Parts: sequence; C-alpha cells; structure tokens
Amino acid sequence: MKKIGLCRLSDPVSVTEIQALVSLLERHHRVLVSPYLFEDVDGFTRAKHLNRWFQEDFDVIFDVSGGNLSLEALPYLDRTAYEKSPAWFAGYSDLTPVLNVLSFHKPTVLLQIKGHEKMEEILSWIEKEDSEIFYSKRHYIGGNIRCFLKLAGTSYFPEWKGKDLFLESRSGNLFLIRSYLKQLELMHVFEEIRSLSLGQFSQLDSEGNRNWLVQWSQNMKIPVEHTMEVGHSKDSKALWICQDSDKL
Repeated sequence: MKKIGLCRLSDPVSVTEIQALVSLLERHHRVLVSPYLFEDVDGFTRAKHLNRWFQEDFDVIFDVSGGNLSLEALPYLDRTAYEKSPAWFAGYSDLTPVLNVLSFHKPTVLLQIKGHEKMEEILSWIEKEDSEIFYSKRHYIGGNIRCFLKLAGTSYFPEWKGKDLFLESRSGNLFLIRSYLKQLELMHVFEEIRSLSLGQFSQLDSEGNRNWLVQWSQNMKIPVEHTMEVGHSKDSKALWICQDSDKL
C-alpha cells in the first residue's frame, strides 16, 4: 500500500470533481486530501502545506487543480525539501511553472490524474510496476505553452540550451498560438534547444488549424515531433519534466 497525497496549488477544486477519484484510490492505497483543496486560501498557505508533505513519507503527490493561480504559491515552495522527499510530484496545465521549477532539483511528472481514463496504468506506475502511462523515457522542459510562458522574464524560467522542449495547449486559437510561439522565438529559445515536441493543441486542432502548426514546425532547424498522445485529453500519456538528465 502506497501513501498518496491530493493537493492543489492552482484554483480551488469542487468536491464532486474528486469524489470518485478518492474512492478509487482508497481501494488500493492510503490517500490524504489537502484541507485547502476546496478553500480559496493564499499561495503561501497552499505552498506551506505542500512543503510539510514533502517532509513526510508520501510516494506520490498529485496536484489535482488547474486554472490560473499556481504562480501565487511558486515563491514559497521548498525545493530542497522536494529534492529530499521520497515522493514524486505530478500535475498538469497551470502546474507547468511548478513542475519546471521543482525539476531543477528532482524530476516531476506532467500528468493530471483527475478524470483520467487510464487509471490502471497510473496505478501500475504508483505501485512501481511496468506502466505504459509514460509517452517517453526522455526528460523535457515545458508543458502547457500558456502557463510555461508565465515564467518568462522571471528568475524561474528554466535553462533551455541543449534541452528537449515539449509544448501543448488546451485553449488558444490560431492567432494566440502564433503569438505564444513568436514570443519563444524572440526569446531565442528555438535557436538553442535540442529538440521540440508538440502535443495536442486542443482548440487549434478542433478548429482545423493543425496544418499551420505542422507547416510552421517544418522551418525549424532542430528535430520536431508531433504527438496526439500528450495533451488535455482524458487518456493523455505522462511526461518526465527534468532539468538535469543525470537525475532522471
């Protein structure tokens, strides 16, 4: 039996959103739910509680939130405590900044467990068995493009030279995605990364504009891959987010 934590660093979560998840996990493991999962408290309080969990004997801590507020907690996270923790930290979407910052010290996992359709694969990973939940054994920086760019201009933006960058998006029409990509271009990110992987761009894809993204990527001077296996879909694969390949 493993010890699993469910927390939130971004927007509050509704009770009904996680009831089924908690019930399922409790059949197999010990599950603790953050007291701040549903309550709108400040970022310091949310981070302080997670820091305490980093000092306990959790195996995996899943952030089940999303939205906009993860940056409020970012300055207060104890990255050294995470490095020493036995737990993996997993989150998605607006947790992209947190995943990248914590991964300076130890890998994190780009994965949203809430509402996921491949729970057997996730449970296998939690139980340290062979699992097909990961898209690749490679390590990446990045995640959700909108949320990744929240780190731009701050001391938290990861070193990108020689790294594999992964990007995906839930919202964002053609014009918005073009703007995000141009911002990364103006930051000279694409000149120095080792490779670029582009996952699901949900709104762009649904509006029939994936071809633009494909054509845009053909002008890159680095290897580019497209995958529909990682994104905001309910069966999305997971990725390792890691700044240092020696720590993966």
